[in-house]
Amino acid sequence: MAEVNTHLREGLGEESRSFWQMAWIRFRRHPLARLGGWVLLFLYLGALFADFIAPYPEVKSFRKMQFAPPTPIHWRTEDGRLTRPYVCKVTRTRDLRTFKLVFKEDCSEKYPIYFFVRGYEYKFLGLIPMDLHLFGGPWVTEEKAQIFLWGSDDFGRDLFSRIWFGARVSLTVGIFATILALVLGVFFGGLAGLYAGRPLYAIRGFFHPSFRKGWLESLENGRPWLFGVTLLLQILFWGGAIAVLAVTLAGFWQVSAGLERWIATVIGGGAILWIVWALLFGSLRVDLDDVIMRTTEVLAAIPGLYLLISLAGVMRALNLPPVFTFYLVITILSFVGWGGLARTIRSMVLQLREMEYAQAATALGASEARVLIRHILPGTFTYLIVVMTLAIPGFILGESALSFLGLGIQEPASSWGLLLSKAQAEGIAAINTRPWLLLPGFFIFVSILAYNFLGDGLRDALDPRAKR
Repeated sequence: MAEVNTHLREGLGEESRSFWQMAWIRFRRHPLARLGGWVLLFLYLGALFADFIAPYPEVKSFRKMQFAPPTPIHWRTEDGRLTRPYVCKVTRTRDLRTFKLVFKEDCSEKYPIYFFVRGYEYKFLGLIPMDLHLFGGPWVTEEKAQIFLWGSDDFGRDLFSRIWFGARVSLTVGIFATILALVLGVFFGGLAGLYAGRPLYAIRGFFHPSFRKGWLESLENGRPWLFGVTLLLQILFWGGAIAVLAVTLAGFWQVSAGLERWIATVIGGGAILWIVWALLFGSLRVDLDDVIMRTTEVLAAIPGLYLLISLAGVMRALNLPPVFTFYLVITILSFVGWGGLARTIRSMVLQLREMEYAQAATALGASEARVLIRHILPGTFTYLIVVMTLAIPGFILGESALSFLGLGIQEPASSWGLLLSKAQAEGIAAINTRPWLLLPGFFIFVSILAYNFLGDGLRDALDPRAKR
């Protein structure tokens, strides 16, 4: 009897847990997902505290220490006793027989390594002036010796410092681009699913019966402000279309002559006159779902890589700052890449809007916006969480590929892809004699793998069909 009561209490306790509590329990049972989460936490903390972790600023270079190997850390004295870790001064010479660079240690003077020391000044989070560093010593700022934990690059810059500074770009760009793509995909996908099969007015002429009918309906529903907002959006959209057509026609008029000029004038002028006539006397109804879905199909037909290369070339011709150019290109790619997510959200909304709770909210007089935001979109949250964790690695790889090809972040800024391009420029020598140049590729591999582990764990944990 006691065992039966125990089992009943356990069963009731398990049944009383919420969905998110059960999801957390299932996630904790996924060891690879936990490992991926801890690895990502470590990487993001390293990127956040890069100024504190790095012994040198991002652009600090040593002209005579190009391609220096990792600095040896000594823990024992000459007689074998343990001591405080220290480094020795390294000098670069060239072998006159092989003409190769040779780095030799001079331990006649030892430079001890201290922790939590004062060093180069920086601004934590770009706001708080600080000069505290994780390790180093007075000899770092006085430049009596160098400490390159992971070697140096072709400009004599500390690769350890630049990897952590580069993590800020490589790790955060995926989050920002994914969030932007999610916002666009959820917004347009939700609209397409909610208004599927329900044509809406794209144009209500001021002197058309539909205008008066819409105004009276808005007064009956108690939402005249909504009618005013849609009317304002209509005027802004079609007014912008008229402006674009007028500017295009004016430019074509200047660069063309003869029959081409008159053909363009007839086509462009006719389009402008039709829009003006429709805004005054006409009416146009469109299926919002059909418009959005056809737009996603057009975007899907655009080759992303070629578009990216073309945009990067255009931005470079405008002489914009490298960082601004990079983020602008990523933003444009986010606008192009939301189509697949929008199609999935549309299909989910089509299913959720027919559920009893959504139908009940509509019957009780809830507005379409409230039904969509409060009752339909929350049903897609678990899917969006998984999509976000699986989409971020794609943007990280995209940034790395761009910078590797010279189309993303440019010197003196750093990212993992840009740092990895140094190894590619060195060719086979990077593997034989300078393997430390491949470390940025290792960080790219680890971050992508960690995100995939985390995404797989979240997908299993948030699956509502999973067994308790």
